[in-house]
Amino acid sequence: MNGCKFLFITILCLLFSFVAADAYCQGFNLADFKTALKAQIKSTGARDTIVKRVPAGQSCVEASDSRAEEVAKVVKNMQSNGKFGLLGARIGRTSGWNPLSIVSEETRKKYIGETASGSVHTYTVAQLYDANGKVWFTIDADNYLGPIYISEHGAVDWNADHTKLIEDVPPVIRGVHMFNPPAAFVGDNVQFQVSAEAAPWISGSLKYKWMYVGGTKVLGQGESLNLRVDRPTTYNLKAIVYHVVKGKEIVLAEATGSTLVSAKPVIPVAPAPGTSTTGRGYTSRSSGGQSANPTGIVPPINTTNPVQGVFDVFKKAGDFFGK
Repeated sequence: MNGCKFLFITILCLLFSFVAADAYCQGFNLADFKTALKAQIKSTGARDTIVKRVPAGQSCVEASDSRAEEVAKVVKNMQSNGKFGLLGARIGRTSGWNPLSIVSEETRKKYIGETASGSVHTYTVAQLYDANGKVWFTIDADNYLGPIYISEHGAVDWNADHTKLIEDVPPVIRGVHMFNPPAAFVGDNVQFQVSAEAAPWISGSLKYKWMYVGGTKVLGQGESLNLRVDRPTTYNLKAIVYHVVKGKEIVLAEATGSTLVSAKPVIPVAPAPGTSTTGRGYTSRSSGGQSANPTGIVPPINTTNPVQGVFDVFKKAGDFFGK
């Protein structure tokens, strides 16, 4: 039973790691990265080889530093074209582990192992990581002895004495955050906002557009959207973060947000001041004129002289009889 539980948990962890890898590495291809690195290093000619560095009084150390700059160019270019996923790269140099740097990657793996790489001297290394700091790939690059070697590398400790970090190229998008009210009423204007934590070199060129989740119609552009909600339902919106390269939109990240819209509650209206509702369902309003008997008190009848008393009542009530 315990064995089955362990297997189940292991499968769940593997599935989670695949989902995370897809999220951070979507659009990234390791083989394409290696190819681009090789082409960039080749474009520098013999600049970082022994035949150029030694006559200049330099060594593989200086060659590794210059090569690291070329690697950074490749990373930034792939990021700009949406081909680096949501990964960043720490690029620097490290001093050798293996004496077989002059042979191919396949030969090194055959005789030394999967993580065998590097050389007896100093070479360039790139560590690819996500916004949470997790390392997904590590690549080494070397052409000091002439041939260009690009291969996968083992773990790198940037705090070690034999390593040096040259440049840290952060992920293009470290995170995207959506801000919107969780609830609203029919007829309200609801504001949706998006914020992207982006690398400094690209933040100024980021663009944003809004759509319904599952839709294709663009509702608006920019970092915020004001939307009038006209029916009671859940509004699911998506903000797309992108930038334009040579006229082509490169999507970098997305974020979603939901607002539950309800019908406005009916609020009872109180009667206007000075009105009263009768039993027949209509309203009688008091007269605005001056009353002859403002106290509303009926004067008593003179019981000694009933006739006079009646006259007195009418006189006091309104002088209805002659003077």
